[in-house]
Amino acid sequence: MLNRKIAYNTIISAGARIIGLALSLIIIGLLTRYLGQDGFGYYSIILAFLFFFTVLADLGLYSICLREISRPGADQRKIASNAFTLRFFAGLFIFTLAPLVVYLFPYPGQVKLGILIGAVGFWLMSNQQILIGVFQKYLRMDKIALGELLGRLVQLGLVIFFIKYNFDFLFIVSALVFGSLVNFILVFIFSRKYISISFEFDFAFWRPLLKESLPLALAIIFTVIYFKIDTIMLSLMKSPADVGIYNLAYKFLESLLFFPAMFVGLVMPLMSEYALSAREKFKEITQKTLNILLIFIVPMIFGIIFLSEDIVTLIAGQDFILSAGVLDILIIAAGIIFLGVLFSNMIIALKEQKKLTYIYGIGVVVNLVANFIFIPKYSYYGAAWTTLLTELVVTLLMLIVLSKFIKEIFSFKLFLKYLSAGLIMAFLLYFLSNWSLFVSIALAILIYFGFLYLIGGIKKDV
Repeated sequence: MLNRKIAYNTIISAGARIIGLALSLIIIGLLTRYLGQDGFGYYSIILAFLFFFTVLADLGLYSICLREISRPGADQRKIASNAFTLRFFAGLFIFTLAPLVVYLFPYPGQVKLGILIGAVGFWLMSNQQILIGVFQKYLRMDKIALGELLGRLVQLGLVIFFIKYNFDFLFIVSALVFGSLVNFILVFIFSRKYISISFEFDFAFWRPLLKESLPLALAIIFTVIYFKIDTIMLSLMKSPADVGIYNLAYKFLESLLFFPAMFVGLVMPLMSEYALSAREKFKEITQKTLNILLIFIVPMIFGIIFLSEDIVTLIAGQDFILSAGVLDILIIAAGIIFLGVLFSNMIIALKEQKKLTYIYGIGVVVNLVANFIFIPKYSYYGAAWTTLLTELVVTLLMLIVLSKFIKEIFSFKLFLKYLSAGLIMAFLLYFLSNWSLFVSIALAILIYFGFLYLIGGIKKDV
């Protein structure tokens, strides 16, 4: 059975994140109605552009820091403080470049100014991320969830205020910055209860730390290129309205990805502990983690495909109804990403992170070629199918790498039961198309988990 603390953290964090997801969707709904397709498209360009710099500032330190402080006898304060210092000053330099680089792109002036303002918020979020490993190590992700929730509330309050008094586009961007500031301050204060992090400039320690992290950093850069390049390419080949339609669906996908990142992040210290010392225990933990992810992937995909139009209309109104078709494609990609999060963390735990560089490099090539082919002809649908194709290729390559280290790596026998329950749920949703969205969701959840329980798909030791 997974550690009770993991279960507690998952439940508390998931509850807080669900509330945060609701707040995020409210913010998106307000922005789409206030900014329209073009304005929301510009807003999405700013976020996508700055996300590239977030990854450059990462340096691969988050995952390596989490792995190293989880090792028995590790000097946690030294590792965490040096990683935080590296991330802080590298981010300061890299995010200073963002407003300069954007002037090479043919974007309107308000987009370029928005990137200047937004860079501050993304730098703060970048600094906060390195601290997350501390809370994962001590299984206190509820603190992270609280900080993010309060930061999101600040952003929502400012968005409502700015819209009410008809403030312009740049004030909307600044709401993100203030929310990030609150989030970072709270998380930093909370972290000092567990590890007293401060600035440390141990250059002799930085060298081996960077030697371990930079291959992973390169892999992460490749990931973001294929994860975000579609929005940039769409913005250069198509109208801002097309970017807005695509990114409404994409924002919904990103909002869902908190679950695998949170859950697998909580399991990562256990995987790191047993990956090299107790392979059978490692396989047991990863199998249970896979089963839990699959339990949620199946109803997520079936449910959203059948309810996508209602969901999009509720969030953004009829003006963005075309986003429903994009969401139908991207939700399948989201299910694959759920699995990819587990597989990539397993590879890191096995100290084979260099192989991720090659995998994500292949993903970049597949993504760029497919986007160049399909975006000019199919616009946001082409970008969505490219995302799905890329995630499928990358995840399959991860499985191939893992199969070389662990024989009979996974059992998917429970997946057939999850799939059966998912098909029953889909059949129900087909006949509930005229019902209220919230009633349909509630009934679908009851049917799925009820049927799954009856056929023995839910076990106490999963």
